[in-house]
Amino acid sequence: MTAVEWVGRQAVVTVRGEVDAFNAPEIRLELRRLIEAEGARTLIIDLTDVTFLDSSALGALVGTVRRLNEHDGQLKIVRPKGGAARIFQLTGLDSVLNLYDDRRAALTGGSG
Repeated sequence: MTAVEWVGRQAVVTVRGEVDAFNAPEIRLELRRLIEAEGARTLIIDLTDVTFLDSSALGALVGTVRRLNEHDGQLKIVRPKGGAARIFQLTGLDSVLNLYDDRRAALTGGSG
């Protein structure tokens, strides 16, 4: 479901499939571990292959933003393709989160 790789000083977390109340807590813990134990200050979450996101998934992302802000860090999100991307627009989070169309843009860009 998730894979982590380091590109320079940026941790890239690739998430696939559905992210819901069942598996969002596991993802939240992994993101927290990367920040607190691994010292990640820039996290890129690649949602390209995510087919569904619910409110618990969004909660995990917002919680990660807060945690990174406490450490002067930054969260970058690669948008999912298709219908899963709509949740960011419907909730207004597209104007709050740093969203990118692809991984390359997230790796090289500043704020979304």
